[in-house]
Amino acid sequence: MLDRSKRYLVVGLGLLGGKYALELTRAGFAVDGINRSQGHLQYALDHGYIARGKTQDFEDLVRQADHIIFGLYPTALLEWMQQYGQWIKPGCIFTDVSGVKTGLVEPLCPPGVEFIASHPMAGRETSSVEHAAEVDFAPANFIITPTAANTPAAIQWTQQLAQVLGFRHICTLTVEEHDRMIGYVSQLC
Repeated sequence: MLDRSKRYLVVGLGLLGGKYALELTRAGFAVDGINRSQGHLQYALDHGYIARGKTQDFEDLVRQADHIIFGLYPTALLEWMQQYGQWIKPGCIFTDVSGVKTGLVEPLCPPGVEFIASHPMAGRETSSVEHAAEVDFAPANFIITPTAANTPAAIQWTQQLAQVLGFRHICTLTVEEHDRMIGYVSQLC
């Protein structure tokens, strides 16, 4: 199982990012958060979703993270990586919750850092961290989309992350299979 001595950082405490933070904290992991909105960040702090959080001046949180979960839209994730990616420490494995995988962030990864894309097929018609506790991961699918650049350790970490989060249906697809399928059943709608 996942190493509880590792520090987790959730960037983007929306519906899914908030749920990841909540479930990881409930499972005994040290979880920090970064968010644009001070109000949503404060909600996550007040309700025990995260131990520490910031909206700015967060270089220390990034540098201390062993694992990062990005709860950002693809374009926001690309912008974040361009601006702050150099702070991610070597050995960090990170993932995302986005519905699009092709060409996401691999070119922007600093040396020694590994991105493995994943997609929790869960959500609600509501948004924001205030509704994160309402999301039920158990009946949802969790899709891992490794590339040739991913190590077996990163793939295993992502599978274990999905298990800790409570997903019962975990599968692996290529990036192309994922985007073709999700583009048809989800993004097109």
